Amino acid sequence: MQRFGKVLIVLGVIAALLVGAEFGVRAYVQSQAQQALTTVDLDLEQPTMTLGGGSVLAALAQGRFVDVSGTAASAVVPFEQRKVTVKSITYRAGNIRLISTSEAVVGDLALNGTVGFAALSDIAGLPISSGGDGRVLVTYSVDILGLTNLEIGISAVPVLDVAAQQIDLEQSRIDVAGIDIDQNVSQQIIERVVKPISLAADDQVTVTAIRVTDEGLVADLTATDVPIKR
Repeated sequence: MQRFGKVLIVLGVIAALLVGAEFGVRAYVQSQAQQALTTVDLDLEQPTMTLGGGSVLAALAQGRFVDVSGTAASAVVPFEQRKVTVKSITYRAGNIRLISTSEAVVGDLALNGTVGFAALSDIAGLPISSGGDGRVLVTYSVDILGLTNLEIGISAVPVLDVAAQQIDLEQSRIDVAGIDIDQNVSQQIIERVVKPISLAADDQVTVTAIRVTDEGLVADLTATDVPIKR
């Protein structure tokens, strides 16, 4: 009986040591991983990180890392060969593979953030602002009714085409201050100038959902195989 009790004590000590090691490694790894986030290709600014469940020691032994989640003030995302700042980021990263002691690859990264109207204007190459009630207001310069370079605002509901990675401007209506435009002429103008806004990024990033706010478009994005180096 005494021998059994001693075994239990030894096992208890070993368990305590392993738990202590796990907590120590977890704290150290979280600190190092958070620093590494600043080098990710998406240029996360002021990132925070929370480690997911599971043993860090066991994951490291298998050449992988536990899932992580957190926030960032902003991230730089490539759209149509432009680098656009997406703000107020929340993220989740999974399927993290360790390549070496200083390099890893995030297999699955999910981001949520706001693409401001200034950034959206850069993507579209046109001035875009809030149109209220879930709409955007896009300003075009057109030649109509004998007038040249007339600026018109076209209000529309932005709808994401995920497969095409573009925003379709639906339920469009025209607004030209001080000028009454025949409905048929208005429709012709809309058909002539209104085009989809491409959100095509590189092969890593896909926009999966959008919604309009007063600050811009809140977008859900996914990215795959994002390299991280320390």
